Amino acid sequence: MATLEITTRIGCKNNCSYCPQDALVKAYKARSNVFEMSVDLFKRCIDKVPTSVRIDFSGMAEPWLNSECTKMVLYAHNKGFDLAVYTTLVGMELLDIELIRNIPFRIFEVHLPDSDSMTNIKVNDAYLEKLKKVGESGISGLAYMTIGKLHPIVKGVVGDIVSEHGVIDRAGNLSDFHGIVHQKRLTGLIRCKSCGNALNHNVLLPNGDVILCCMDYGMGHVLGNLATMDYGDLFASDDHRLLQKHLDDDSLDIICRYCHNARKSKWNLIPGTRILRQIRA
Repeated sequence: MATLEITTRIGCKNNCSYCPQDALVKAYKARSNVFEMSVDLFKRCIDKVPTSVRIDFSGMAEPWLNSECTKMVLYAHNKGFDLAVYTTLVGMELLDIELIRNIPFRIFEVHLPDSDSMTNIKVNDAYLEKLKKVGESGISGLAYMTIGKLHPIVKGVVGDIVSEHGVIDRAGNLSDFHGIVHQKRLTGLIRCKSCGNALNHNVLLPNGDVILCCMDYGMGHVLGNLATMDYGDLFASDDHRLLQKHLDDDSLDIICRYCHNARKSKWNLIPGTRILRQIRA
């Protein structure tokens, strides 16, 4: 389904070692000085989005580093959107958990600290209290993940129901990291695992800008500004059509060709046409 990820602020104080925050902050500063999303701007933007679009509180920074995040979550829920949350719990208060616990989230994924401290989360009594409260809250869609091996103290709270992941290069935005898995450039006709060729799994930034996806830390593909245009116009622009074209035509580079969420298609174009044919094994 179409998804709009909400980046509630630019500049994540977690500053995890595998997250290319420097690239994002540099690119964003060149466009705007609005670093924290206001509730007013959130409402103006979200009111333009069809309720068939899922709203994800994740984006390019921890959502609850913006103290107004819970107000935004509640507003989107009351508007009738399907919701997902991806959070480290940093910035979240016990009251926030209480306020949102009854929302029917499709996903509520908690990103946990790892044993090598790549994820910059302080494992102290206050954090463990929040983690325990989330686990006991009955919140829907609850899942846990970590980059690397789970922190041993945290394991004592959540047990073994944790998905462990390796570090990826964020579509080429992260280059020098020990043990990183690089995606070789994909050629031919490709599709996104999340959104095919619709390219409608996008990210809303604090000033209203909408970028292609959560891998676009360098902001190389800005689709438009939702504060000043309609949602449908994001996908009717020449820039969006050009991005779709280059999923089929690899003569020019887009970040999708270096992304772990991309795959080579089982279909290709008949030369000189826009007709797809299935590739035979």
